[in-house]
Amino acid sequence: AAGGWMAGLTATAIMGQAALAAVLTGIQMAMAKKPKAKTRDEITLNRIQPVTTGRILYGERMLGGSIVARATTEAGGKPHRRYHSVMPLACHEIDGAVEIWLGETLVWTEAQYRRDEAAGSGDPYHWGQVGSDYRGRVRLRVHNGGEDQAAEARYVAAAREWTEAHRLRGVAYVYFEADYDRDLFPSGAPQIRVRCRGKRVYDPRDGQVKYSTNPALCLRDYMLTPQLRGGPGWRPGDLDEDTILALANLAEEQVPLASGRTEDRYAFNGVLETEAPAAANLNDLSSSWGGWWTCERGRLTVGGAAWEEPAFTVTEDMLVGGIQVTARKPFEEQFNTVKAQYADPENEHVVTDLPVLDSATYIAADNGEPLVLDMGELPGETGFARGQRLMKLALLKGRRQKQVTLPCSLAAWPVRLGDNIRVSLPRRGWTAKTFEVTGRTVHIGEDGVRVTLSCIETGPAIFDWRTSEEMPKPAGGVPTLPSPTAKPVVSAPTMTEELYETRGGGGVKTRVRLSATTDNPFVDAWQFAWRPVAEADPTLRPLTDSPEDQIEDVAPGPYVFGARARNGRGMWSDWAWSGATAVQGINAAPGAITGLSVQASGGAVAMLRWDRHPSLDVRQGGRIEFRHAGALSGASWQSSTGIGKAVSGDVTEATLPLKTGTYLARPHDAMGIPGPVTSVALRAASIIPTTTVATVTEAPNFAGAAEGCSAADSALSLDPGQTRARYACAGRIDLGRVQAVRLVSAVDVLIGEGDDLFWGPEAAPMWRPPDALAWRGTTDAYGDLDLQVSVTDDDPSGDPDWGPWQSFDAADFSGRAFRFRAILTVENADYTITVTGLTVTALQAA
Repeated sequence: AAGGWMAGLTATAIMGQAALAAVLTGIQMAMAKKPKAKTRDEITLNRIQPVTTGRILYGERMLGGSIVARATTEAGGKPHRRYHSVMPLACHEIDGAVEIWLGETLVWTEAQYRRDEAAGSGDPYHWGQVGSDYRGRVRLRVHNGGEDQAAEARYVAAAREWTEAHRLRGVAYVYFEADYDRDLFPSGAPQIRVRCRGKRVYDPRDGQVKYSTNPALCLRDYMLTPQLRGGPGWRPGDLDEDTILALANLAEEQVPLASGRTEDRYAFNGVLETEAPAAANLNDLSSSWGGWWTCERGRLTVGGAAWEEPAFTVTEDMLVGGIQVTARKPFEEQFNTVKAQYADPENEHVVTDLPVLDSATYIAADNGEPLVLDMGELPGETGFARGQRLMKLALLKGRRQKQVTLPCSLAAWPVRLGDNIRVSLPRRGWTAKTFEVTGRTVHIGEDGVRVTLSCIETGPAIFDWRTSEEMPKPAGGVPTLPSPTAKPVVSAPTMTEELYETRGGGGVKTRVRLSATTDNPFVDAWQFAWRPVAEADPTLRPLTDSPEDQIEDVAPGPYVFGARARNGRGMWSDWAWSGATAVQGINAAPGAITGLSVQASGGAVAMLRWDRHPSLDVRQGGRIEFRHAGALSGASWQSSTGIGKAVSGDVTEATLPLKTGTYLARPHDAMGIPGPVTSVALRAASIIPTTTVATVTEAPNFAGAAEGCSAADSALSLDPGQTRARYACAGRIDLGRVQAVRLVSAVDVLIGEGDDLFWGPEAAPMWRPPDALAWRGTTDAYGDLDLQVSVTDDDPSGDPDWGPWQSFDAADFSGRAFRFRAILTVENADYTITVTGLTVTALQAA
């Protein structure tokens, strides 16, 4: 039908078709309705359709198809346990299959098939299968569609409705067979996609029939394909072989790429639908070289793929009437930006955007307004750089502005549609100006024969291309999403823990939160599991619809946690297990105090404030302890002494004696486990002037009476094996009469290991305090120094009546004389406390 329609075109219709073919490669082709069934989703879709139209594949593409036959048969003694299907790929013989995918899983490759075939072992229906969940569990065979192919033997043997007569000669198809497996096929048979090399075509240049992506040879083959096989059914004499072979040679020219490689100038890797009009399929083919096709003088001719020097010149003496000139196209037909897509062969021929092409020069000429031409998917284009060349060709052809209609005498008869001509009209200022002929009409009248040429300006610059114009391909390509039928893959769960208080008053318990991840968007259910490391069987948790779960009342100890996920089709992932993970629970050290600040008040009090502690076992049954060091920086818990009393862990402020130096705060939970130390420095100040009336300084000699401790090398230390000692200060304060004073202590200590870390007891250290202190400090050691005072109103030189011993840091007292002592304590005999500074200052208001 298509052949008869084309053969019967009138001269006027020929002209119309020629004009149409010319503009379709520029503006109108992109604006026209997109060809049917050319996108990836359409040509890879599986349908249940016993009667379907055929399609013709040239080059290489990923294909699905209509399942024209299917059946279930007996397997393992049970009926309807084995599934069979037949899916045609093309209505002709193909060069071969490259890959087969089930859903989004690659299951078969031609390379693996060749290796298995050469080995000759195993089930031939398993040959070619690669590593996946489907390997060895399905049977596949691609029939290339030869005229002598036999019916599929396994289908014939299994199903009565498929017989030896069902050979499908001249039809390429894939046979699929699988036994019922709920885990492998939770939602029935998967989508089948086959990457194929298409039809072999005849090349008149060497007389061979071979696989080719040359668009000229594909066009020639399509036009000569019989109508019974879906083609127009033309004869070789209906084609302009010269122009077709010239295009074939041009298409195989090698164009350099930015990568240093080369590629064919033009290629076609696409599908033609037998149900589409022949003109639509020719438009798809001609888009691959950015040119045109037309019927000229009874034969199909092609062109527009490269610059051709004009062979004919129209001069003023050939004109038989006035010419018509259009200086510029209408604004609505203009564009200065081009968008297009191509089928990326590196990503399963997914339709992918090409880089947008725009021209600052053209945008400026259009008053700064971007005018976009969206060409959509370039039919049959799979080259990233080649697609960019076609976009530039479309842009430059679309920007041709000047058009002219030339009424000529019979002298213009040799001019053909699509020819480039020169026009020399001195009155217009045109000297050998080049135009492309887009229309040609012949009128025979009383005044003779008139040949009217419709032309548009052109030039060789339209076909210019430089490697520097090629834009790079984005890194990463197109992401491949998991298939709804693929088994999900999940991460091992991560664990976080927190303490909580039960409503029934059961005390503080531990709650564990589990979280897992997956990149599969089709997951709709999760399940978690846990077990102590010492146990073999896990405890399964109920299903959840989110990748998180919460387990209450978990005892401290090592555990293993697991997670799995189910997709929307009911397929479960494998269990993913964590390594041994410790749940600390109430055994975990509490966190540090945050927001600690200090403020002097009344000249005698330091107000400490902090944030509410986040640990529940600190707030309930825990405490916060305080220490003080005279240094304003570098103080540590081991270089400080206790100050004030510990407060409950649920409070957020404390009142302590005011002293210059660093205040340190440390939380302890209900089990007594200490947390990190937080410190804040303060330089004590008072609005009441004071004066120093007396000072007692014990360091460095420490000449007082010592019990359980001794002085050496300018330091006072616990004797070995001692955990408590008392040192009575040698110095006292006698004010001469009873009066009020403020006593302020200053102590320098370091609490550390009892034995030197680098030297044994028998070795002499190579340093003296305070240098030695840097080698003996440890954050694990715990001890304190309690400085105490005893007061009397009597003359201390006689037989005074001394009052009780009182601990102090900075406090006001009334009396005549004051004596002092220090109580040194450590947690156990492995630790020691070393005092390098001990001073008491008595102050009075000035």
